[in-house]
Amino acid sequence: MRRRLPIDYAIRNLTRRPGRTLLTGLAGALVTAVIVMSVSFGRALERSFTGPGRGDTSILLSSSAMRDVIRSAITPAVADLVAADVPGVLTVHDVPAVSPEIHMATKLRLGGAEDTSSVVHAAFVRGITERAFLVHEKVTLIEGRLPRSGEVLVGRLVAPKLGVSAVRLAPGAILRFEGATWTVSGVFGASGTTIESEIWAPLRELQGVARRDDISAVFVRMKDPSGLDDIDVFAQRRLDLELTNIPAAVYYRELAGYFAPLRSLAWGMTILIALAALVTGANALNTTVQDRLGELATLRALGYPGSALAASLSLEALLLAAAGGLAGLAIASPLVSQATFRIGMGAFRLDADGPAVLAGLVGVLVLGAFGSIPAVARVLRLPIATALKED
Repeated sequence: MRRRLPIDYAIRNLTRRPGRTLLTGLAGALVTAVIVMSVSFGRALERSFTGPGRGDTSILLSSSAMRDVIRSAITPAVADLVAADVPGVLTVHDVPAVSPEIHMATKLRLGGAEDTSSVVHAAFVRGITERAFLVHEKVTLIEGRLPRSGEVLVGRLVAPKLGVSAVRLAPGAILRFEGATWTVSGVFGASGTTIESEIWAPLRELQGVARRDDISAVFVRMKDPSGLDDIDVFAQRRLDLELTNIPAAVYYRELAGYFAPLRSLAWGMTILIALAALVTGANALNTTVQDRLGELATLRALGYPGSALAASLSLEALLLAAAGGLAGLAIASPLVSQATFRIGMGAFRLDADGPAVLAGLVGVLVLGAFGSIPAVARVLRLPIATALKED
């Protein structure tokens, strides 16, 4: 039966050179933290822009808007025409799930008119009716109540997007935009989608203060995804309305595509840091073997096979990687879970969820395993007589 080195031998070896062990562990912690952040960023980006894109929902906007809902301008009558002419539109208590909306950027000030020192913030406002909640079913009121005249709802990411305290956008807070004063009636969430960074105002009032007779788009929710073809037929038949129909899933997927280079940049940075940590770990373990040639040769002479020494070295690398990984998770998880990433007119919140944590831990263990390969190969080729002579 082949002899094996005890596990505590590998553990004791990690404490023999605390400085080197600490530096290698910190490299593993850094790799874990960066992997967690990169995976969290990618998943949050996908969730933010694909979450609102339901497979049974479509968007009607102006054919001249180049698929840009903010530049779009169509007649408000489109909503009623769709509800009357398109079969298969979802109805809830005889109310069609057809939402006429305005999407616009605005300059926002916090506080009343007497607050002349307030900072101007760039914000995104959506004008809606009660039907919006039939289409955007992920929107949930988490504080306050629905808006009445002169009131607005704010998404829970509006405050971090603007860089202000959530207290300043709590129910009862005063906002000013488009020359009007608004009171916050409530705060809503939307399952981590980009909608959470928006301000929702009553459509008719927003039309009045913005001096708009038109709307930006009409969101239509069907009973079945196959019914989206009927909306296409409607848009092509009503040439006088100059409409383009875009499935919501396609629209938000295209938006996410604009930010793909950012995700690639994040992964590129992760790979570079991982490679640096891999080289650091491999060099540290290889130096350890060099310092312990006599000891390892003695173990071989005592009857321990090269495979036992290699297994012990691999265990050292994995234990060190695991310790660094746990430290990295302890650092990254609270930081990532509290971070809000601002991008364009929107924002989304990162979340160190299960897949991100698992990716970080598995990633650092894989690096630890690969980093031990040079040292393991050297031990397996270790000539006992030469090693004892060098010692």
